[in-house]
Amino acid sequence: MHFRSLLPVHFPSRRVSLGLSVIALASMLGSSGCMDYSLTGVFIEPSAGACLYPDPSGSAQFHAYGTYTKGGHSTEVKDITTKVTWSVDLPGMAIVSSSGLVTPTGNEVGQTNVYARTEGEFGLIQSSALVKVITNCVSSTGAIRTLSGLHVLPGDQSLLTGDTSQLMAIGHFSIAPFSDDLTGHVVWTSSNPQVAKVSGAGFVTAMGEGDAVITATKTTANGQVVTSSERIHVGQ
Repeated sequence: MHFRSLLPVHFPSRRVSLGLSVIALASMLGSSGCMDYSLTGVFIEPSAGACLYPDPSGSAQFHAYGTYTKGGHSTEVKDITTKVTWSVDLPGMAIVSSSGLVTPTGNEVGQTNVYARTEGEFGLIQSSALVKVITNCVSSTGAIRTLSGLHVLPGDQSLLTGDTSQLMAIGHFSIAPFSDDLTGHVVWTSSNPQVAKVSGAGFVTAMGEGDAVITATKTTANGQVVTSSERIHVGQ
């Protein structure tokens, strides 16, 4: 009778088994998207709205911007204009396309809200702006397109030390096109760089606990100074 020599069988230690479980869990979370950025807010621009003549040949382009967050990572703002659902209160007065283009029907005058809606991390989120369809809007014929306001996105934030956030500065204008991304064309400043510092491109880094106001400033061709701010609270 012949006996084969048997090699010793080694079972994974408890520590190894636990390590493998953690790796498997991380792999599952990564593949399911649970660890990805989450959409937590939406903003519509121009937030100041638009004024249009009751003439179907005129239109106003709206944009939707989404705020994406992830624990321990920078806040991101992305253009999601074509990924939201657009609607208006009074479709008899104005209609809106799937790309956010609002056009008067020519049948009615007055005002209506335009909405951008989408599903976020915690359910339905939306933003709106007012569209006026009236006969005494400022004519764009021969008019000079001047900056009338700024809006800093994503708005007031609470960050942890070491967190970062990319801000955007959206310019508002009285005639079409009614909004522009001016992030790289404004001067960014922080009221307290020891709490939150900001780069020339609007990139914020949380430095230490406290509060700071981040301001975007733009000087127009006629010397008018236009600003917008958001507050940053930094905790542990």
